[in-house]
Amino acid sequence: MKRALSASAAILLPASAARSADCMVTVTNDLDGELLAPILITSAGNDPDILDGGHVIPEAEARILAGDPAMLAGRIGSDAMVGHGTDGPPGVLPASGKSVTFGISADATAVRVPAMVAPTMVPDNHVSDVVDLHAGPAVTALPNRFDIGHDEGINASMRVGDGAATIEFTRKQASPGKRCIRIA
Repeated sequence: MKRALSASAAILLPASAARSADCMVTVTNDLDGELLAPILITSAGNDPDILDGGHVIPEAEARILAGDPAMLAGRIGSDAMVGHGTDGPPGVLPASGKSVTFGISADATAVRVPAMVAPTMVPDNHVSDVVDLHAGPAVTALPNRFDIGHDEGINASMRVGDGAATIEFTRKQASPGKRCIRIA
């Protein structure tokens, strides 16, 4: 069962968790001299719509190579939310050291957070992490950097680094059963 949530920055996720999470999300680019494309947030249960074994599916590959999340968000459907920044070309997330903040609501226990690394230095890299929204009052994770092997002709995702971004999920209001969640 899926539940409709708020407007522009809303995310629709399977009602698999006992509590929903109304959060502000802050994404800070920790890459040295590289931009991030818009970040997509969805339930980790939608991984089959992003990953196929050791490689990303065609819509995810197009997103990583071109930066446009529309095809991937279209494949995932109403469970996908995209956050945009204002630095660099329209729709990219922040330049190095800059942040963007947007709100979400989620009924998922865990969310996947992928974003393209703009191809200024490497043509086929992205950052991604799965975040457990109910792991505790403060959860810290470092999104890893991956190369999808497109320009090498191997079409297999390989981890090539970590610490690419800092992502913070903060509860909008504290109440019994609701916790602050921090993803870094």
